[in-house]
Amino acid sequence: MDYFSNDPSADVVNRVRGEITQVKDIMIENIEKVLDRGEKLDLLVDKTELLQGEAFAFRREAKRARRVMWWKNVRMWFIMGGVVAAIIFIIVMLTVGFNH
Repeated sequence: MDYFSNDPSADVVNRVRGEITQVKDIMIENIEKVLDRGEKLDLLVDKTELLQGEAFAFRREAKRARRVMWWKNVRMWFIMGGVVAAIIFIIVMLTVGFNH
């Protein structure tokens, strides 16, 4: 026992063992970080796929809404044109009716 307590090479062995333990702890910590990162990447991929599906649905609904609003706009222009034509027709009929 005195040999390991007093021998300088035993200190080197203990120092190397300590360094190996530190390296091992660092590697374990790095592996845990990589695993956490992999889980986060999987979560990010899932969210990306969900967002892509929602974007597709939004685009489809936006096109449908645009088409519906376009037809409402066309109908409104036809109604306004009909009202203007009716007013012009009434004015013409009133002016022609008063002249005869």
